[in-house]
Amino acid sequence: MKNKKNNAQYQLTNRFVKILLLLLIVINLAFIGISLISSYRYLNNQAAEIMNTLQEVPQDTSEWTTLVNATTAKDDEDAVRILLENGPMYYSKEGKVIFDKLAQGRALLLFPGIILSENKIYLYQKQEQAGRTVELAVHGTQIVELMVRMFLISLLLNVLAIIIGSLVIYLFVGKWSRTLHQMTKEMTEIETDEKQERHLSVPSSPNEFRQVATSFNQLLDTQRGAIKRESQFVADASHELRTPLTAIRGHVQLIKRRGSQHPEVIGSSIDFIDKESKRLEVLTNQLLALGRPTMDKPLSLISLSKVIQQTAEEFRRTCKQEVTLSIEPEIQMHVDELEIQQVCQNLFENAAKYSHASDTIIITLGKVEEKICLCVADTGLGIPDDMKERIFERFYRIDHSRSSQVEGSGIGLSIVQSIVEKYHGAIQVRDNQPTGSIFKIEFPLR
Repeated sequence: MKNKKNNAQYQLTNRFVKILLLLLIVINLAFIGISLISSYRYLNNQAAEIMNTLQEVPQDTSEWTTLVNATTAKDDEDAVRILLENGPMYYSKEGKVIFDKLAQGRALLLFPGIILSENKIYLYQKQEQAGRTVELAVHGTQIVELMVRMFLISLLLNVLAIIIGSLVIYLFVGKWSRTLHQMTKEMTEIETDEKQERHLSVPSSPNEFRQVATSFNQLLDTQRGAIKRESQFVADASHELRTPLTAIRGHVQLIKRRGSQHPEVIGSSIDFIDKESKRLEVLTNQLLALGRPTMDKPLSLISLSKVIQQTAEEFRRTCKQEVTLSIEPEIQMHVDELEIQQVCQNLFENAAKYSHASDTIIITLGKVEEKICLCVADTGLGIPDDMKERIFERFYRIDHSRSSQVEGSGIGLSIVQSIVEKYHGAIQVRDNQPTGSIFKIEFPLR
């Protein structure tokens, strides 16, 4: 029973009934108030009509008994009493009895002139006319009884409205609740699905459920993609780290076995160990750079032109290819200088690794349409169209057959992309003409 009270169908129906009940109470109170005021006004109009009729009667008439009975002909329960200046008093039929009862009745303060007498309701009015005093008692019990009957009918209709409304809302909410139960069941099945291929069914209505299911599927795809990338990252990292470690251990074992008898192998093995250990150090630092969380720290305004110019000049001194620079001066930006140097070094070295010694590398920096643009163009091997997006994946290398010949870990461009996105920039690659590639980075000009 407790679980049933906690479900959405029960709670929504319960709240609907409470709201409907409160609304009907307000409506019924308004109905009672309007009915009482309308009945009171009706009785006052009836009294005013009788008073006006009697006021038109001449003072010297001798038919007062007939006149007072005529004024109450519509309702025998009405009563009229007329007191003339010369002393005579006239009552309508049963008028004396009614006025005697009214003298013992109870007046209502909320409605002036209303008197309750022996379970009957009267409107009492007194008016001074020319040569006479007129007292009037208008019977209002029938009007009140009619109002009570209408109120009882209204209550009955209210009860029916609550019952029918509750049933309808219970059925409709039950339909939505079944949709939620189905979604919950599918989520549980998705959680235990080993293949991780299922998606949540998207209901056609209501819109909120459809949006939730769609957003859940999008989040699910994003999570699965992230898990897949992380799994691939771990596998690739393990492979990349294992290769130099295996080579180092092999040469260590070689020195142990043959070093004493063949000292000439020691020097070459140590050189190889030194080379592979440096490669391992670079790879480890790159992995740490990728896994390091972005820290919010104050950034100083630096001369981007100066930093890129200095980095490019250092690269030019060690590069086999011809390097051409076109750096627009006085371009400034709030960035970390070391991160910008890292972006430049990765792009420059990447261009050099996949270019021949006779090729040319062109480095340009400038402002274009409210953006800061850094371009690194080479005339080397180029990048196939189907691989332009994948080159930013960790450990992905274009030509696997040359991976052993071309130095690198395959995560340099991943580091570049993460740094560029940190500063709300974008990086893209396109073909150079006639051969080669152009890496273009755009930062917003702020």
